[in-house]
Amino acid sequence: MRISSRRPELPLSRTHLILLSLVLGVVAGVSIRWLDQPTLTSTANAVLVGGQLWVRALQMTLIPLIFAMITHGVASAVLSGRGGKLIGTTLGLFFAIMVVTVVLCTILTETVLHLWPIPPHALDALMGGAAAPAPVPGLAAQLLAIIPDNPIAAAAQGQIFPLVIFGLAFGIAIARLPRRDGTEPAMMALLAQVSHAMMTIVDWVLVVAPAGIFLLAMGLGLSSGLAVAQVLGVFVALCIATTGMMIVLCYVAVLAARAYPLGRFAAAIAPAQAMGAGSCSSMASTPVMIEVAIEKLGISEDLVGLVIPMAVSVFRLGTVAHAVAAVLVAAHAVGIEPTPLQLVLAGLAVILGSISGAGLPGAAVIYAIYGPGIQLLGAPMAIMPLYVAVIALPDPVITMTTVTGNLTATTLVDRLLRGPKST
Repeated sequence: MRISSRRPELPLSRTHLILLSLVLGVVAGVSIRWLDQPTLTSTANAVLVGGQLWVRALQMTLIPLIFAMITHGVASAVLSGRGGKLIGTTLGLFFAIMVVTVVLCTILTETVLHLWPIPPHALDALMGGAAAPAPVPGLAAQLLAIIPDNPIAAAAQGQIFPLVIFGLAFGIAIARLPRRDGTEPAMMALLAQVSHAMMTIVDWVLVVAPAGIFLLAMGLGLSSGLAVAQVLGVFVALCIATTGMMIVLCYVAVLAARAYPLGRFAAAIAPAQAMGAGSCSSMASTPVMIEVAIEKLGISEDLVGLVIPMAVSVFRLGTVAHAVAAVLVAAHAVGIEPTPLQLVLAGLAVILGSISGAGLPGAAVIYAIYGPGIQLLGAPMAIMPLYVAVIALPDPVITMTTVTGNLTATTLVDRLLRGPKST
């Protein structure tokens, strides 16, 4: 299902405007807090409801968008399965790498957040006046919550992760429905239309994104002072750290597997990395990745023609790496200390969201990938518009990591099926 082929969800000028709105909002909130004038403070608090309304307008699309997206994506994957050993090897390698990525990035992020902790009340304003996070349920309760006894109730209560699990099962079931003349089941067309409709609403809401971001940031600055700046600064730093670590590990994997001489591999993929960093789009970098894999790495066209498109669709290394940081930063910023089981489930949610978010423009990707993990940990979903505002800063490194991961995976699949390249 191609929901959109355009890269950024916002024109570049509007992206800059949103980032400026974020900065101005924090400055305005901190200034009002510092002046401590009752009339000014009460006026500011009165207009902050506009920011919450904007957030709710975005959030109302989240449940139907994620359900339709992941159900259609799973059904499409089952229906289009081909390539036997090649596709099995490719998907298995993708999943293994993503699991390793989640584990390593979780360790790095948790270590950093314990060495340099975020103030535990930095995002209290985003909790909408709610009380402190509820106590973490026991192991049995968390395991039972994975499978929803009532998917409709789970959706109504905003329980995204159980809904994702139901969507996976529902998508597989749709793919098994009888088909006439080789056409897709009618349910898939309906799901595609639901996704398109939700994205249309998102586009409408994003028209006033600068105003919404300004009001949210002003509220945070008013209630938390400069703590919100620390949260977003840590987020950006961890995005760069996690994705940079995965680039290094890609080179290590190629070297350890003896898949290709390391120096030649690094030199060969450099043009694709530059394209990824410059365009901030793995989709736009696909032609360059294909050319690099065939012409410079010497991988067969048949293998490249299957693995690269699959990688672009379901294997986004940079997205998975930095999404772990996004989820954990949001939790720590409201005083939540995830349990080991919660870390495992949040990592699984990130992987499933990354796979199901293929083809979505940037803002929808953020909601699809961050949302289940953030909601699972009990962190405020309203932090996601702030992530949208600053994601442009680490985006070049994130995309370069994804491009590096795609070419690394292609090289490793070639190594597994055909043996090592000669030096």
